[in-house]
Amino acid sequence: MRRFFLFVMLLLAVACAESARDSLADARQAVSESRYDDAIVAADRGLAAEADEVTAWGLELVKLEALARGGQGDAAVAQLEKLAAQRPGQVSARQYSASAGQLRAADQRVASIQVLDLGLARFPQDETLLALIEEAKKAPAAGSGELDMLRSLGYVE
Repeated sequence: MRRFFLFVMLLLAVACAESARDSLADARQAVSESRYDDAIVAADRGLAAEADEVTAWGLELVKLEALARGGQGDAAVAQLEKLAAQRPGQVSARQYSASAGQLRAADQRVASIQVLDLGLARFPQDETLLALIEEAKKAPAAGSGELDMLRSLGYVE
């Protein structure tokens, strides 16, 4: 009986790990098909399955992308801040610029500026982040709050 119990527990552990990887594949597929809410659900499902470290990181990143592309600005900013706090060495300036671009494309311009500012706080000399701020200063979207955000962060007077 004890062997059977151990065997069942082993199968459950393997199934949980497998389901996290399956969830990652599902989340990536959903993002590629612009089904961002489905991607977030799949990522959360995988994270709840106690994924291994590599799979969990992939799930967190695909969730970030789905939030940004799906126009959930505040949630995307919060997700990026969480990742940067948990694994600062793995969140690069390139991630900040990618997330800012995804948010901007989703017409989440204020959140995009927030992400750029967060990135510049960590990578103050990054040329891409600086260029994206300059680009936003030249053509802020009317009525988006972008200019107010740039002003409040000290990028324009």
